[in-house]
Amino acid sequence: MLRATVLTLVLACAVASCASDDPEPDAVAIPDASDTPTATAAPTEVAFGEEATVSWAPTSDLSGELSIRVDRVREGDFRDFRGLVGSGITADNQPYYVDVVVTNEGAADLGGLDVPLYLADSAERLSPPWRFASPFGPCDSGPLPDAFATGDQVKTCLVFFASPGADVESITFHPTLETAPVTWSGDVAVPTTPKKQGKRR
Repeated sequence: MLRATVLTLVLACAVASCASDDPEPDAVAIPDASDTPTATAAPTEVAFGEEATVSWAPTSDLSGELSIRVDRVREGDFRDFRGLVGSGITADNQPYYVDVVVTNEGAADLGGLDVPLYLADSAERLSPPWRFASPFGPCDSGPLPDAFATGDQVKTCLVFFASPGADVESITFHPTLETAPVTWSGDVAVPTTPKKQGKRR
């Protein structure tokens, strides 16, 4: 659940632009007190596997309506990211793979856009999904298809990293600071085979 405290929005990182030889960009943006999200209305809370219909205006001249269903959240393995370097990401950041179904219920074509879904973690931070320049086998995270018109549906997987030492609390649709979020929560799937992890706090 989104709390009325300062939340840190971790900026998305396109892996292709995060080579270790490049200077690291700022990875975290901390809102000023005046930018702190406050609950203007109670969030809508749904369980994994349940669908919610939301309005979304990605730009001032584009608005639409989506049905979103978060089917499953799985713990990822940091070893899956071997060779992929992201600014500020270490083995203390637990990766999560999130299976989502999105349907365009409105009249506007929303193709190529990133749906404003975030991982809310136990450190009270919201983290956006990662985008990959080339296919990422375990979970090919990315935006909506280039064309996404009325009635179109996509089943996709999104990659999120929690804050160091933190765990996932919910997946949150939160397009602006002024709107009440929609949150999905439930049991997180844990791999049945042991995986090597970084130190967790």
